[in-house]
Amino acid sequence: MVARVLPEVLGEMLEVLWFFPRVELWRRRLGFHESIAVARARGAGRRSRSRESRDRLRQLIGAIDRRLPDGGNCVRRAMLEMSLDKGAANETLFAGISSRGGPKSGHAWLASDDAPEQYDAVFSMAALI
Repeated sequence: MVARVLPEVLGEMLEVLWFFPRVELWRRRLGFHESIAVARARGAGRRSRSRESRDRLRQLIGAIDRRLPDGGNCVRRAMLEMSLDKGAANETLFAGISSRGGPKSGHAWLASDDAPEQYDAVFSMAALI
């Protein structure tokens, strides 16, 4: 079983690493809405993954993202997933904001994720592709 899954995991890891700098560039240089639209457009041409493959992709993205100097970014993780999976590209993106403000007072997630906590305001961006 491991020998069968290993090449797929390595391929997914290379895809994630290939898209990381692109997604980060979009996130930093384009506005929020435009960067999400670019990620969705990239993902629209990809294949839809199985639930198992998508969970593995999400874990890989998170494992790599956490190791970056900024400690990770939820918008970047969502954009990566949308860029690499057609199903994710078609999902609603949520952004929650807490009125307490400060670091870690907001979070972005896709509809297939569970919101980690309650937020004072939640915005949603449905896919228009």
